[in-house]
Amino acid sequence: MSDLVPQPSGLPALEDTAAALAAASLSPNTRTVYTSVLRSLDKHLAGAHLDDRALAEYLAHLFDGGKSAASAALVVAAAKLRARLLGDPVPAGLATNRVLAGFRREARGRGRGQVVGIRWEQADAAAALAASSGDPAGLRDAAILAIASDALLRVSEIVALDVKDLAIEDDGSGRLTVRHSKTDLRGAVQYIGASTVRRVRVWLDAAVHSAGPLFLRLRRGGYVDASRLNAASIRRIIANRAAAAGIEGRISGHSLRVGAAQSLAAAGASMVEMQTAGRWASPVMPGHYARGQLAGRGAVARFRYGGQGGQADEGGAHTR
Repeated sequence: MSDLVPQPSGLPALEDTAAALAAASLSPNTRTVYTSVLRSLDKHLAGAHLDDRALAEYLAHLFDGGKSAASAALVVAAAKLRARLLGDPVPAGLATNRVLAGFRREARGRGRGQVVGIRWEQADAAAALAASSGDPAGLRDAAILAIASDALLRVSEIVALDVKDLAIEDDGSGRLTVRHSKTDLRGAVQYIGASTVRRVRVWLDAAVHSAGPLFLRLRRGGYVDASRLNAASIRRIIANRAAAAGIEGRISGHSLRVGAAQSLAAAGASMVEMQTAGRWASPVMPGHYARGQLAGRGAVARFRYGGQGGQADEGGAHTR
């Protein structure tokens, strides 16, 4: 269990099988983040007991250090999880909750800022630019951008894709099986457009590849490696291809997923449709990502300005 949540010495540990199952309940990224923040917390405590007051004071320490409210909330969530797994009292009580609430109010605007969404038209342009090189790396990267945008894929889901996961229909479109995700262990089937299917086929033909991982590593000189592309490489590809296409702002491996949600909202998709397309457990995250587009469909836009997202100029005329 120590690779998930480092435990202070002297506390009981779960048995190996139970620890492994508890660790598997979290996505790899969440487990890595929780491990990191708990190590920092334990180092700060220097062996002292973690209770409500100590946790609240640690949040104040993070605030003084310029950390974001999101960082503080991660610490609280990780500390709660560890306590539950150990059967200990949850350390977050009234003091922690009040300090965290104040942290959120006073630290607005801290952090690295909202991830920029790569919308459909931007993903198409970036993919076209990548593919224009004609080399295996460009063809592979174009397929990654296209399929991640169509299926609103997380980086871990892109990594896990196999060739067999994409089925091609008679009309040229595809059905992508996402075998499991952060919020849906049963898996899902996503629609893939015909243009994206063509990009994937071009990549596979160039790689002379028909089974196993969908996206492979490339050795120097463009030679195809049989090993699966990893998450760090996927993130780097998305960031580099977005920059090459002139997309500005903080790009992350999540940007294609965020941008697809924004495009869905702008096209008129309902919150339920967005939630289903992105396999979100609740409407909170798609609503957050697409809040600008959703505002353009709100009551003021519709009833005051007679449209979706129309703006009035100084003379009162409405513009689109």
